[in-house]
Amino acid sequence: MQSAQLQIDDVTLYYTIRGSGPILLILQGGASNADGAEDLANQLAGDFTVVTYDRRGLSRSTPIQAERYDIAAHADDAARLITALTDEPAFVFGSSIGALIGLELAAHHGVHVRTLIAHEPPVLRLLEGVEQEEALRRHREALETFQRDGTPAAMKLMVALAGIDINDRSPKFRRPLSPPIRKWRLSVSRT
Repeated sequence: MQSAQLQIDDVTLYYTIRGSGPILLILQGGASNADGAEDLANQLAGDFTVVTYDRRGLSRSTPIQAERYDIAAHADDAARLITALTDEPAFVFGSSIGALIGLELAAHHGVHVRTLIAHEPPVLRLLEGVEQEEALRRHREALETFQRDGTPAAMKLMVALAGIDINDRSPKFRRPLSPPIRKWRLSVSRT
């Protein structure tokens, strides 16, 4: 694996690259940085040149500040990163907020996207009526919990709101040991 930085106007993006083959850009979910998909990236590196990066405002990318960045700015960054690495369109995988960034990337910089896999994009506005109102209420509740009590409390609430039972798994499945907790700055923006 190699790491480098890409200077874009007033932002420096930290990224990693590994493997060989066509470019596959992984857009992280949540507050994850370039290391968040390390296992996945290593698995795919035999078939792809896998690129992960720290979004602006997170971890090793700069500036790290409380400024609110919108999805369009993140998509612009992703397009510039792809352009810096290849003349060809890239495969793109995004999860959660990364999926939203991927959708924005495909919509406004489609020439850079060969294929997009948008995994669980939180596109609440596609819901209607009571479903939309309830989803937006839950989203606001999770955001307020994050702002008041931090990431662990917000994650616990999100798991509960999603109805996930972490103990509901096959007895053959061994839960991995938790990695060391790292602190990253996170900027949240509601649009």
